[in-house]
Amino acid sequence: MSSVPDQDRRAASKADDEVFEVAPGAHEPLADLALQAGARLHDASRARRRWAAWLMLAVAIVGGAIGTSALAASAGFTRAGPLAVMVAGYLTCFIALTRALRVIPISIAYAVWSGVGIALVSGIGWLWLGQQLNRGELTGIALILVGTVVIQLFSRSADASR
Repeated sequence: MSSVPDQDRRAASKADDEVFEVAPGAHEPLADLALQAGARLHDASRARRRWAAWLMLAVAIVGGAIGTSALAASAGFTRAGPLAVMVAGYLTCFIALTRALRVIPISIAYAVWSGVGIALVSGIGWLWLGQQLNRGELTGIALILVGTVVIQLFSRSADASR
């Protein structure tokens, strides 16, 4: 025969189990498996860091394009206005690039930075500096951009974070 204290203890234990019990759902086995494999589920701070890194890379690209365009307009460092814009553009570029490299692997960041930067500087040269682009140059720029996209899409290191 069971004693009253044993029944009370079992009832209390069952009540404690119900408090922490999770209702079954289809996601639980997959979530448990992912957690055992080391995944971080719903890590919002990691996603924010990645978005911030890509934003910094975009700032670096724009800053570099502005700096390079101002370099062309500085007439061999003889015009002070474009020279000041060049310094500010390159300073912005490299500060933002160092921030992006905290999260984005250097191979990916450099490929995107240089590829998109080449296209952007070529566009600026064509629109504002009156430079002509022939079919071969346009094809080359298109291939650079396609290569940059292929590297980004198919690189395993693109998802790696430090």
